[in-house]
This record gives sequence, structure tokens and C-alpha cells, in this order.
Amino acid sequence: MTEAAAEERAADFVRRFAEFWSAPSPDLLAMLLADDVRLAAPMTSVTHTLAEGERAFAGIFDLIPDLTAEVHAWGATASGVLIDLTLSGNAGGAPISWRAVDRIEIGEDGLATERVSHFDSLPLILTAARRPRAWWPSLAGRLRRS
Repeated sequence: MTEAAAEERAADFVRRFAEFWSAPSPDLLAMLLADDVRLAAPMTSVTHTLAEGERAFAGIFDLIPDLTAEVHAWGATASGVLIDLTLSGNAGGAPISWRAVDRIEIGEDGLATERVSHFDSLPLILTAARRPRAWWPSLAGRLRRS
């Protein structure tokens, strides 16, 4: 793939990524992720399929129902894209946000085959630990899905 083609593929993915994160829902992940996608991030189990990813994202949205993300910058790589973003929402009645960099491998069909999110999870863990009220919707959601 030429450098120009890789840049164009990355730009298209970032456009869809930003669109997804403006009003995210697990049901919309198929606009970004391949059926056999591998997803890895701190504080979550690694998933290996779109269906597993949808369940994992549903759990995150149980904890932070209004979670959105803002893309700050991105750069094409030979096989995908790096995206610098801030995720934010409310957990347990108070704001929460964190900065992350996602490394995404993009297949020929334009869908992600792998996403590895990098962020410092300690501030997020400490914030969540101080807000047990945020845990109950997440626990209830897990029980509904099991």
C-alpha cells in the first residue's frame, strides 16, 4: 500500500471513529470493527471478536453511561493509525476523564482488526474506587448479560 493510500485509509477510519465516539453505542461498533477484532486496554479483559467487544463496551457504558471521546490528533502508520483522544463522562454522579492513545490495525475492508488502548489506569481506578455509587449500574448490567 502506498503512503498516500495508507493516509487516506487512516483518515477515513478516524472520521468514523470520531463519529462513533460522539454518540457511542455497542450496537454501532460494527461500523469500526471487524468480526474477528482483538481489543486490549488497561482494566479490561482482552476480547477477540466483535460480539465480545460489544459486551465489553456495554459494561463500560454501564459504568459511564454518557461516555464520549474527543480526538486531538492522529497519525497514519503502515498498517493502521494512532489516535490521541480524551474520554470523558460521568460516573457515580461526578465527571471523569482520561487521555489515551489507541493503536489500531486496519484491514483491507477499512475495519479495525486490532485496537490496543494505552493510558495510565491508576487515576481512573482511584476515581472509580471513591465512587461506589457508579458500580451498581455496572454490576446490574453484568448480571443482565450473564
